[in-house]
Formats: sequence, structure tokens, C-alpha cells
Amino acid sequence: MSGMAGRILITGDKHGTFSPLFGLAERHALYDSDILIIAGDAGYVWDEDYLCRVETLQQLFPGTVAFVDGNHENHALLEQFPVQIWNGGRAHQVSPQVYHLMRGEIYSIYGTNLFAFGGARSTDQEQREPGKSWWQAEEPSPEEMEYGQKQLMEHRNEIHYVVTHETPLSARAFISRKKAIPDDYRLPAVFEDWYQSLSGAPQFKRWYFGHMHEDLLIAPQLRGIHNHILPLGEETLLRWA
Repeated sequence: MSGMAGRILITGDKHGTFSPLFGLAERHALYDSDILIIAGDAGYVWDEDYLCRVETLQQLFPGTVAFVDGNHENHALLEQFPVQIWNGGRAHQVSPQVYHLMRGEIYSIYGTNLFAFGGARSTDQEQREPGKSWWQAEEPSPEEMEYGQKQLMEHRNEIHYVVTHETPLSARAFISRKKAIPDDYRLPAVFEDWYQSLSGAPQFKRWYFGHMHEDLLIAPQLRGIHNHILPLGEETLLRWA
């Protein structure tokens, strides 16, 4: 369905499930100009059978689905997809309407500038098999973090929204789902520095994160996203259940 101005929607970890999207499609008119951003752990590209899941995803959501990577992703498989320029930033093109947003890239979508940075460290590594259900690339490398910081600082005054999987450090005090932070795990602290730097930027509106499986507005500029499906920047829930 076409003919409506594009909307940007945001949701959190899906882990390959389609239930929220079934409900969304039943209750709302969706358009091919709509874009759904997933804040990591999308889970639709998990093994070599991903084509069937992506086909179902596109049948349920007629627009474009774009996701940052989480810690529960097949990072080796994601790296096999061709890199394209999508709305001004590099992205792995999974299918004509499904994209993996690469770490540190900035995308200009319908006049909105969005900074994306995926990845996180798993707390369940010991229960997962390397190369089959766990990949070391789940955690951003120092080079990726350096690139992300460079992008963020160079474009600080232009960024409207940030979408990450991991959370800025200060947000964890408000999360009921506690996750330990090992001494050598820097990403939450790095994100905290980035969040504090952006908080005074003239265009910055909100930072969305997944990973914690909570829907929670922590502060006007900081929100956890999980089951909710929201228009970007709004708190009016697109109810699916």
C-alpha cells in the first residue's frame, strides 16, 4: 500500500518472533513507505534458512525493516551480505527491503538523522557454541568504537536520534533486569560518554536502546524499547495486543 508520507517506527529485541508484527498488521494500515527500526537482537538472520523468515517479515511489514545488530545475532552471516549505501550510511543489504545498520553509521531518513551502533557482550556465552550460536564479533572492536566516536563528534550538531543495542551506563540504575558489567567491558561507559555529549546538542531528541527487554522512558532523551512499537520520537503506542 502506498500514497502516504513515510513514517519511521521503532521497536526492540524480537529474537525472530513475528507475533508483534502480526498484531500490528491487523490493527494498523501499513505502507510501503514505512520504515521499522529494530534496536538489536532482531534474530531473523540467524542461519542459512533466513530467506524464509525474511520473506515472512516482508509479507507482514510492507515497508523497509532496518536493524542494528545485537549480541544474539549471527554476525558471521551478516558480514556476508553486500554493503550498500542506504539513506546516506553503509548497511548490509539482506534483501530488497531488509537492512542491517552498520556500527557508527549515520542515516538521513525523511529529514531525520539517525546514528546507529549495534553490539553488546553476552552474559550467556558459556551456554552457547562459538561459530554456531555465539560470535566474538558481537562486541564492538576498539576500531569500531573509535569510528563511532569520530562520526558522533563530527556530526554532533546534526543528529536527531540514536539507536543502539547496549545501554548507556546510567540507564542501568533504572532497569529491573540486572546484568553484570565485567571490569573489561567498556561499551556501557563509552555510551554514557556519548549520551552526555549529545544531551546538549541542538538537534538531539532521544537515544533508544534494546538489550534489557524493558519498555521504559528513563528521561526525555533516553528510552528503553522492547515490545512497544512507536513512531520515532513519540510515546503514542501502536498497539499490537
